Amino acid sequence: GGSCFYGCTSLTSITIPNSVTTLGGSCFYGCTSLTSITIPNTINSLGDDCFNHCTSLTSITIPNSVTSLGGSCFLKCTSLTSITIPNSVTTLGGSCFSYCTSLTSITIPNSVTTLGSNNCFRGCTSLTSITIPNSVTFLGGYSFGGCTSLTSITIPNSVTKIFNGCFTGCKSLTSINCLAVSAPATYGDTFGDSSSTYTGSASTGTKYLYMPSNATGYEGTTGDGWAVLLNSTKCNFKISKTL
Repeated sequence: GGSCFYGCTSLTSITIPNSVTTLGGSCFYGCTSLTSITIPNTINSLGDDCFNHCTSLTSITIPNSVTSLGGSCFLKCTSLTSITIPNSVTTLGGSCFSYCTSLTSITIPNSVTTLGSNNCFRGCTSLTSITIPNSVTFLGGYSFGGCTSLTSITIPNSVTKIFNGCFTGCKSLTSINCLAVSAPATYGDTFGDSSSTYTGSASTGTKYLYMPSNATGYEGTTGDGWAVLLNSTKCNFKISKTL
């Protein structure tokens, strides 16, 4: 049930039997000594805040019986370096992996259609690469905000909307590959919210926005959309229609 092992700060490992089908909200919240856990393939969902603040958890394998990861499921799991998401999962809740500061890479399966409403990978400062599947239709607000080590990203042609602050503070991002012919709509400061948090800077080498040769709409019309990338005093990206 909810908060079942909440705050068990000395718990180091646990094996859950096959009779269990659900891990409730905040089930292992604050189990700061938990380094390993075995999740049986009878589990179908991980509740909100399920492993929130499990700061010693280094890796986890989610069984292919699980269809959704709740909001803030792995929030501030600061020792988590790797995770395997099975192709049974369709939804990653809001703030699902926020501030997992040791996570270096992640592959999201094609089954996933929703990357949380907001903050899915916010503050993942060690994340250098991520694969977004062609099943995702929008990127929520601050999805990658503060991912300071992210150097490149490919946005699939299924994405039609990118929300507020999605790439704010991604200062190492030097290439964006957007496969959509028609530029996804952007909302409110997609690439930053002040001169100090825009993607990159005008003086840090050449940065490219890659898109299909017949693409339209990437030149942007407002200061908070695609136009920000092309602003010589902010990001200074170059357009390359080569995909």
